[in-house]
Parts: sequence; structure tokens; C-alpha cells
Amino acid sequence: MAFPGRQRRPRKLALVAAVAVAAAVLTACGSSGSAGGDSIKIGVQFGLTGADAAFDAVYQDSAKLAFADLTKNGVNGHSVELLYADDASDPATAVTVARKYITQDKVSVLYGPAFTPTALSTMQVASSTKTPFYTPGSINPQLTKPLNKYTFAPAFSSDDVAVGIAKLVHSMGAKKVGMMVESDAYGDAALSGAKAALSQYGLTVDATEKIAANATDATSQVQGLKDAGVDAVLLGITAPPMAAVINAEIHQATYLPLVTFAGSNTSLDQLAKSDPKVRYYALTPLACPVGDPCTADFMKAWKAEHPNDAPIVWTVQAYAAAKAFIAGLRNAKDTTPEGLITGLETMQPFKTPELPCPIAFSTTSHKGNSCTNFYGIAGGKVSFFGNDTTQNQLTAN
Repeated sequence: MAFPGRQRRPRKLALVAAVAVAAAVLTACGSSGSAGGDSIKIGVQFGLTGADAAFDAVYQDSAKLAFADLTKNGVNGHSVELLYADDASDPATAVTVARKYITQDKVSVLYGPAFTPTALSTMQVASSTKTPFYTPGSINPQLTKPLNKYTFAPAFSSDDVAVGIAKLVHSMGAKKVGMMVESDAYGDAALSGAKAALSQYGLTVDATEKIAANATDATSQVQGLKDAGVDAVLLGITAPPMAAVINAEIHQATYLPLVTFAGSNTSLDQLAKSDPKVRYYALTPLACPVGDPCTADFMKAWKAEHPNDAPIVWTVQAYAAAKAFIAGLRNAKDTTPEGLITGLETMQPFKTPELPCPIAFSTTSHKGNSCTNFYGIAGGKVSFFGNDTTQNQLTAN
């Protein structure tokens, strides 16, 4: 899922990072749950440095929380080894990490990263080496459409997000829609998905502005969309430019309704709440707000390990995705690539209270989820309205 912010790294720096990462892969070896059996090696990689660090760290923390029992008790009589590496939020480094895992460490399966550029590059390595690959967060449709035998993505795709957003925009009576997109593959996918979904309601993207993934100022783009006379703005962008857009809305007093593809985070929500005239709407993968009853089991486990850190929406989603991955391992009959793939494809739909619908894979689809919910911030207050967009406050000032 390409979610919040990232930036491109110079090739020379990427190569240096690749060498450093390859030399610094950390291995955490677990004890066997029972004697005998082949070991299952899981190569975990996330961008713990670089542009994705704040969010990829969330995915690693949640994975460790969910995986705690694996190294202690194993799976189906097999011991489990967990290897962790930093791919520096860089596609080239992600390739280096994945290749090392496969050729030197002989991993059974790749887990992570969670964002589009690094996930797509890892997918290519996994496919060429016939290694199962599970990305807990990336929502790029290219991961699962067309079917890639070796890649599993438990989250909804950006196409699913586009459908929900189009429904939301239609419900608010918008006639002219603008869109701001990143100047990269993520932005291209968001724009394409939005156009297709809006067409179902007779709507089009009438004005488009592009912005860099690491932009800190969106003054000209916001003004351009305002001058175009749009009724609402779709944001196919990630965290840094989203903050720039909200700040521009406030400073320029444009106050166009903003609907984001990429989800949100605590700081963005707080920024949107700081001005009662801001209208800001984001998707959520959860069945309820963080802290509400549907997240009770997660919150108990999280607070035991991270008592001083407040989780965000994607912390909870990452935990649910990791639990579904474990369910697939437990359903596998053997530790071969075919065995692990079959285990994920044939497991029972994974139901967990944190998510509005189960995570389920099949032999014809490796996208685990299609459900999107929404919440809105208007008048300085947050309203969770799930999939029922008729409850939104998009017309409020």
C-alpha cells in the first residue's frame, strides 16, 4: 500500500545504503515448538530509515508483536527463525536485502516492506526466485492484478479505495472534482483508479495538480485547484505533501473539501482539527476508531510492549495483517514454497475484530481484503462513518 511519504534517494547513496544494509541484517533465531521438522525462515524487511521510516517502523513493531509466539513455540512442529533488515525506504536497497535473504540466508518467505516502490521491487525478486512474498500494507493493484503466484497483499487495493472515495464524493453532491497526485507511480495509480471509479457516477477528474512526494509547500497547487472551481479535491499523495496541502488550505483560506487516498495519521488529523473550517476525509481499514471496543485485544497487547507509544490506524492494520499471515503458516502442510502458498490460499477467511471484513486469499486472487471505511474531520471534530457515506459532514463549514 503506498501510504504516507517517501522520497527518492540518489543512486550513489542508494548503493552505499544497500551495501551497509546487506552487512547489517540482524537474525533472531527462535527455539523449536517441538523436536524435528524443517525450520521456517522469515525474512522481514522494512524501511526503518529514509522517507518511509515513521510508518514502516509501525509495521515492524506490529509484526514483532504478532510474531512473539512463533519463535517460542514454532508452527506445526517446525521451528521459526525471524530475520530483520532495514531496506532504507529505497527500492534498490530492498532488492539487495531480498536477494541476500534468498541466496544467502535461504529464507522460506519474504515479509514486508509495506509501501509501493519497495514492495514492487521486492515482488520482482520474489517472482524471479519463486519465493513467497507477503506485503502487509502496500495497496498498489500491480501486486495482485494480474494474479502473481508468489505475492500476497492482505490490504485493500488503491482501486478499492477509489471506489469508496468516488462514492463519498458523489454523496456530497460534487459536480466538479479536482485531484492532486504525486509525481510517481503511486500518483499515477491513484489518478487512474479515481478516473475509473468516478466514471460510475458520471464524474470526471476535471483538474489535476502534481506535487513531489517530499514537498513541504502546496500553495500553488491548492490555488490552482481553487481557481479551477472544483467542489472537492482528491489527494493521491502521502504524508509530507498532505501536511503541506492542509497548511495551504488554512493559510490561504480556500477550505476545499479534501479526501485522501493514502489514509491519515495522528499529526495530520490534529492539523485538520486545528481549524474548524477545514474539511478533511480519510479512509481507514478498521471497523472502529483506534481505542474503541473492536481494537481492545490489540490495545492490550500493544500497551504491554509499548506503554508510552500511542498506536495509529496503520499499527492496528499491520497487526491484523500479521495475524492473518500466521494463520496461513499454520494452515500450510509443509515448508516448501508451494506448501506455504497453498497454506495461504486455502486457509479459512481470517476474521479479526479490528477489521470490517475477513482477510481471505484464493487460487484466483491474492488480494486479501476489499473493505474501506471512512472518517471525517469537520468543525474541528472527528466523525467515524464507516462505509455509510450518507453520514458524512462534507457540506459543513
